[in-house]
This record gives sequence, C-alpha cells and structure tokens, in this order.
Amino acid sequence: MQFINKKLSMPVQVEDWVKNEKPNGWTLGKDYKDGYEILREQLRPEQKNLCCYCCQALETQVTIEHVKSRNLYPALTYDYNNLLLSCKTPKQCDNAKGNQELDLNPLMIECDIEIKINLAGELESKSTRAEQAITILNLNNPTLCNKRKAKIDMISFTFDPSSANIPIKIMDRENLDTILQAFSDTVEYQEFQYILRKLA
Repeated sequence: MQFINKKLSMPVQVEDWVKNEKPNGWTLGKDYKDGYEILREQLRPEQKNLCCYCCQALETQVTIEHVKSRNLYPALTYDYNNLLLSCKTPKQCDNAKGNQELDLNPLMIECDIEIKINLAGELESKSTRAEQAITILNLNNPTLCNKRKAKIDMISFTFDPSSANIPIKIMDRENLDTILQAFSDTVEYQEFQYILRKLA
C-alpha cells in the first residue's frame, strides 16, 4: 500500500449525473455505465495504474473502491476523495476488505512510513494499524510476496550487500537506472518504483 495524493475532482459528467439523478446508493455502474468508465479512467493515472492496496498493475478486472464503506458512510458514496481503484483478485484487496474499516489507508501519507518491504518481498508493519491493514487486505499472501521478491531479485545486484536491513543502500545506481529505464514506458516501472520506495 502506498500514499495516493488525490489532486483531481469528480469528472464533471459524473458530478452532473449525481446532482440530477440523486441516486439512492451506488448505482453508477448500473444506471450510468459511461460515467463509471469515465471515473475509472480518471482514477487510473492518479494511482499510476496500480491497485490502491497491493500496488500491482491494474488489469482489466478493476473495481472502484470506497475507502470508507458505503454501508457505514453513505454520505461519502459519491465523494471523489473516498474513491480509489482496486484489483478484483479473490481473497485480497477490495475482495478481502469488504465493509471492514482500515485504520491506515492509501489516502494517509503515513502508509509510506508504516509499511515497508523486506528482501523476501514481504510487507513489514511498523505500527499496529499497518499490521491490521496488511492482514485484512491479505497483502502478504504467497503470490504477492513471490511477485515482489521476483522484482527485488531482478535488481538485487545493485544493492550494497553490507546493508542487510532496511533501509537498503543502492551500490550500483547507474545499472539500476538503466534497468528501470528499460521499463519506463510500462506499468511495471511503477511497480519497481513502489518496491524501491518501500525498501528505502
């Protein structure tokens, strides 16, 4: 999980639809499918096309996530600052969270400080609320840990071997930059950047 700085606002078309229709509950995808797509596509670049929770590349199966659940906070249902994109991976992220509340979420800058990644690709919590988020969202499941470790292994030769603990020192910045440059036009580049920020 990483901090997402919400700089945009609800797309005008969607905002107008909400004002005019006054929907009862979340019906954006049913009653106004184009609006759902417009909103989803605006949220993608804001999150660098990464899932708001696991920070893996968003594929075609994406859902608009309410950080504060619609059931408990109905007034925030169409609040742009409560909306993020999540993957639809079974038993993790939005599917695992359901209506549970997170004490630490991607709209809080503290998630960049309180959650780190070790060299095995596992998320390490630096607080109780970080541990709660990792557990509820199932962010240390074997599949995710293996994906993160594979990326770390690709660039591990650039790390200083004497720095076994976090923060990891970069020994060969030039080679690391060359590797990342090869991915610069892909969402995989954003995944690498996320891992490096969490290692550092």
